[in-house]
Amino acid sequence: MKELTFSESFHQIFGDKNLQEMNLDVAFNRILLVREADLDATIAKFTFEELCDVNLGASDYRAISQSFQAIAIENIPYLSLKEHDKARRFITLIDELYEADCALICSAMADPDFLFLGNDDTDSNNNSISVERKPGETLGIDVAQPNGTTVGQLASVRELRFAFRRAASRITEMCSKSWWEKKLIL
Repeated sequence: MKELTFSESFHQIFGDKNLQEMNLDVAFNRILLVREADLDATIAKFTFEELCDVNLGASDYRAISQSFQAIAIENIPYLSLKEHDKARRFITLIDELYEADCALICSAMADPDFLFLGNDDTDSNNNSISVERKPGETLGIDVAQPNGTTVGQLASVRELRFAFRRAASRITEMCSKSWWEKKLIL
C-alpha cells in the first residue's frame, strides 16, 4: 500500500475545505496571521517555521489551540539542544494543543520518539554529561564542568530532555485515531 503524502492525508481527512488567511486575536492586543484556516474554525494549517522559527509564546499558542479543533503542522525538523529556542517553542505549542484537546496531524523528519536529538546522557558533541561536586557549588556558584558546561546548563538540559519525552508522548496521543474520534467533530 502506497504511503500518503501530507497533502494527500490532509485532503483525505478534511476533504475540500476552503482554507483562507485569517487574523487571530492574541494576547496583548496583537494579531497573529494564520495563512491557512477553515473559517468554521475546524482546522488551521501551519508550517513548523511559521510557529517555531518566530517569536511566539504560550499566549499565542493558546489562542491557536482555543480557536481550532485540529491543527496541521508540516515539516517538523529534528530538534536538538543546540536549537533549544525552537525546541522549547515547539514543546510549548504541543503542551497548549494538548491541554486544549486539539487533534493533530503533522509531517516530521521522524517518529515523535526520535524527533528530539540528544535525548540521552550526551551533549551535542556526544560527550558524556555528568555533574561533579566541586567546592563552591553548595554556595550557589555555577561551577564549570570539564567539558565547559555549567551545572545550571546541565539542569536546563535535563529539564529539556524531560519535556522532549513528554512532548513525544503527547504528539503520539494527539495523532492517534482514538484521540481524533474523541476530540474532533468532522
